[in-house]
Amino acid sequence: MKELHTQRLILRAWEPEDAVFLLDLESRSETVQYLGPDPMPMTTFEQAAASIVRRRAVREDGQGIWAITLRNGGELVGNLLCKPMSEQMQRLIGMGLADQPREIGWHLHPDAKGQGYATEAARAVIDYANQRNVTTEILAIVDPRNTPSLQLCERLGLQRIGSTTGYVSPEHVVFLVPSANDDGQRVRDDGR
Repeated sequence: MKELHTQRLILRAWEPEDAVFLLDLESRSETVQYLGPDPMPMTTFEQAAASIVRRRAVREDGQGIWAITLRNGGELVGNLLCKPMSEQMQRLIGMGLADQPREIGWHLHPDAKGQGYATEAARAVIDYANQRNVTTEILAIVDPRNTPSLQLCERLGLQRIGSTTGYVSPEHVVFLVPSANDDGQRVRDDGR
């Protein structure tokens, strides 16, 4: 997985020594409340260590699960992923997608919110995917109660392409990341 640098951030692979931060980040209900169909806060160091092993396994070109760190000092501030969406998740979303899409997502430590870090990190990953000529669709699936993520999708210029109730309850908003290779002619059956 490629390390990515922005003006203020470094996106790097998760390391075993990051488990204490990850446990702090994902033991908070306010951090995990919008993550997946059945969000459960982490409760043990062992869970955090095992999660880091899984995050490190996503290493193919143009994708990853990055630790977001401050360029000045290296402090961990959050997580950003761009990884293949499972077939099960694709079925749950209920949209006909041309290729195996990737999911983009983020979450920050509460102390790091409101400083533009998620925007900066997501832009870096989207730019990286476009530079690598990623031809699969990249989607963000956002709980409509998660106002900061909805606003981030808008700031990033993501296209709202529909909604789904199959992923989790309540209905979630589905956004498409415009690709540098996108001719605007994507074909999908959104079931409506």
